[in-house]
Amino acid sequence: FFVSATPRPRCPPRGQTGGFNPNRLDTLRSRTSAAYRGLYVLLQREGAHDFFWKARIIDLDRDAKLDIHHIFPKKWCEEHDIPPRVFNAIVNKTPISYKANRMIGSSAPSKYLRQLQERAEVDDAKMDEILKSHLIDPALLRADSFQAFYSARKAALLALVERAMGKAPVETNVIVADDEEGDDEEEDGG
Repeated sequence: FFVSATPRPRCPPRGQTGGFNPNRLDTLRSRTSAAYRGLYVLLQREGAHDFFWKARIIDLDRDAKLDIHHIFPKKWCEEHDIPPRVFNAIVNKTPISYKANRMIGSSAPSKYLRQLQERAEVDDAKMDEILKSHLIDPALLRADSFQAFYSARKAALLALVERAMGKAPVETNVIVADDEEGDDEEEDGG
């Protein structure tokens, strides 16, 4: 066995290797992707609350089945000519309970928020807190303003990544092909 007298190189401090391309948020669609899963872990660590149960997602009972939900439902997006490559991106998805997802269905956000609030007995201020815990701008969601919502949430998710990595995401021309494969259809009813 050989021992070198040369000191081993030290690992660089956190955040000095690797990187995250901000455009990757537009292509992350498959929940099998490590980056996709990583964002959901970060959202849960930040304290994302369920739309219906109001509890932190991370604290929900293991029996409370979770879904990855389109924030602006698929059918609504199709009816408003939003391309699948946009509405299926991680920017338009968030973890919520199966129960909340089924209550949302394919309704416009302005409509499903009213229904959820009525069923869960939540006022506007509390629902706004819940939405903010998912890095969703409540005013944009209530206004059914997809483009403004998408831009604001993408910026918020990038800020979350920056805090976790200790450095800003850096734009590159590299696109990860496996994220382009399509959407996980079975995960979302709407």
